[in-house]
Amino acid sequence: MDIKRVMNDVLEDLLDKELKQFIWQLWNGVTAGTEPIPRAKLQTSDREDVVDCMVKQYPDDAGKIAVQALRNMKQNELARRLELKLQEVQQPVQEKAKNAPESMELQPIQSDWHRPYRITACSQQFKYSLLKQERNEVYMPTSSSWRKGSALLINNIKFDHLSYRNGAEIDEENMEWLLRALGYSVEKHTNLSGDAINRAVENFSKRHEHQNSDSTFVVIMSHGDRFDNKDAILGVHYQRKNPNDIFFVEDIFTHLNSVNCPALIDKPKVILIHACRGGDDGGVYVRDSAFESDSWVHKEKDFVCFMSSLPGESSKNTDFYFFNYIVDVFSTSAYIYDIMELFRRIALRMEIDPHFRDKEKLLPCIERTTLVKKFYLFPGLM
Repeated sequence: MDIKRVMNDVLEDLLDKELKQFIWQLWNGVTAGTEPIPRAKLQTSDREDVVDCMVKQYPDDAGKIAVQALRNMKQNELARRLELKLQEVQQPVQEKAKNAPESMELQPIQSDWHRPYRITACSQQFKYSLLKQERNEVYMPTSSSWRKGSALLINNIKFDHLSYRNGAEIDEENMEWLLRALGYSVEKHTNLSGDAINRAVENFSKRHEHQNSDSTFVVIMSHGDRFDNKDAILGVHYQRKNPNDIFFVEDIFTHLNSVNCPALIDKPKVILIHACRGGDDGGVYVRDSAFESDSWVHKEKDFVCFMSSLPGESSKNTDFYFFNYIVDVFSTSAYIYDIMELFRRIALRMEIDPHFRDKEKLLPCIERTTLVKKFYLFPGLM
């Protein structure tokens, strides 16, 4: 039985008045992140036509959106029935996808790349089976559906003495979309000094929402460099002659560690940074002559930091690409893979991307990682 038939069978149990309420939900957007179906495309009282329209508008998410629409109408029994039937249909497909070869997913990002229309949703059955089989090896979500937490997004674009970061606005827009699609509330800041970045991260660490969250993201985009062998984010007032307007990356770990942010103890803290880590090229020519707690806790744990380049390297050549790959891979693969596997897939695609040739070769880098379990995002579950 296919998804269309499953949806149609459940909608047959709606009275005509209830079907009108269901269609009204589709006209107005079932959730805040769901694009409404234009009224001109949905002027029918025929259940099969409604289902056809939904599948055309939401090719991957029609069933999930139908479940949420029914819940919005307080048709909880029908919603649960549809959800169970969809799991029976989708589970074999999802398992097949997990075992599929990678070759289809390794196409390089093009300069005219646009983010996916939607994020591929995880199934409740996959989540249930995973948490049952690997309970002690997976970070357990606090929510019965998707991940819940706050994210901090800082983007420095315009500088007093350094070059304008062209395209940074699009990176910001794409990352905000991804974080919200994954279920995170997003706190945004633009064009901050080093001290202001420090205050923003410190204030973020004190947010009461962390108490009821199960994870957090910190995303920073800016110019960067290394000082005293330490990675630094450059503030918007930075100048070479007086290099004081900086924020050290290591201070993110300090602000969010167990001492300063006990609300995030045992919860994944994902740090994504796009900034130069020096001025060296990533490729070299080599001549081969041979061919809050009363108990003891770890001061720093459950972090993972993904940076756009290796230490000492400039990441200017990854503009447009680093966050494009993150958005692309997370949108299409987070429904079934944990975050370390997602980072590996991003690195693999950047490693074979023809845009990064010869001395412009660049690889993203996982830093200072203390995740002790697998971190799945379970996107799209409502």
